[in-house]
Amino acid sequence: MAEDERWMGEAAALAWEGLGGTYPNPCVGAVVLDATGEPAGRAHTAPTGGPHAEVRALQVAGPRARGGTLYVTLEPCAHQGRTPPCTDAILAAGVSRVVVGIEDPAPHVAGAGLARLREAGLEVELGTCAAECHRVHEHYLHHVATGRPFITLKAAVSLDGRIATHAGDSKWITGEPARAHAHRERARHQAILVGAATVRADDPALTVRLAQGSDPEPVILDPGLSLVAPGEPSRAALRPGARVFHRPDVAPAAREALARTGAEAVEVPAAPGGIDVAAVFATLGRQDVRSVLVEGGGRVWAACVAARCYDRLLVYTAPRLLGEGRALLPGLTWPTVAAAPALRVESREVLGDDVLTVLRPG
Repeated sequence: MAEDERWMGEAAALAWEGLGGTYPNPCVGAVVLDATGEPAGRAHTAPTGGPHAEVRALQVAGPRARGGTLYVTLEPCAHQGRTPPCTDAILAAGVSRVVVGIEDPAPHVAGAGLARLREAGLEVELGTCAAECHRVHEHYLHHVATGRPFITLKAAVSLDGRIATHAGDSKWITGEPARAHAHRERARHQAILVGAATVRADDPALTVRLAQGSDPEPVILDPGLSLVAPGEPSRAALRPGARVFHRPDVAPAAREALARTGAEAVEVPAAPGGIDVAAVFATLGRQDVRSVLVEGGGRVWAACVAARCYDRLLVYTAPRLLGEGRALLPGLTWPTVAAAPALRVESREVLGDDVLTVLRPG
């Protein structure tokens, strides 16, 4: 049992290492031991269209895989997708035992891979380090279960809960270690979402710069397509691959102007003060977006909190006092403390002079 946990832990670490680079596929980790118990191959899933983790690890192991053990964080697939079934590669490699962290709940898998391996006479173990494997595959599992992307709200705030000064200056509330951590979170999410006010104020590129990893897909909430109004400058986030969500009543000329940037216009229902954020996330889920990092600003955060559209919150708190600055949740009010949303603290971490608090819905 201890050995199984050791090697599954290494497989999970490989999955964390590649998380963000394989969307919409989950980033699986795999380790192969030879018949003597020595490691022979390690890998995580390749970018979309490339081999899955178990196939890559078996390729590294080569003939040493025969009679050995394969550790894999998520159930191997038994169907033909962009790549051949992983179960075929496992059987061809000649391993005698497969240790799986968690079952893949997707309808086209859902135990079929485990059954195929058992039918072929392999020893199959399920559930080793299941909690850690669930964490690394949380975005994928959430999307499969709900049809909605996993939503992380992220904000950098002063000690008195402000995201900018009264004049709108927010660079930089937190220090370099906190910003680097935030960029690692960008790399782990499939999409990154901001509002038009943030694009107008900061012209963010919404790319990964302070960490290693893939750039998330930009998502912008611009109810009236104001960012492409006459006289507006070009914006870094308005580029091919970006999705811009807007109200149904925008003018055709605005849609045409947006199309010239290469971004995609996506219509959703209007809501008081903007657009229906729940409809935004439902649309992204139907488009196979597994996870979204919401970076704000305040009105976007407020809309997500009001609609209960969040699964995890990252709050980077800096030892600064901004006074009459811009609030994290402008416009939201509750009559009593008991009526306000309750959150559960998952962890706290010191990052330089700042503190990261990770929270979940209470």
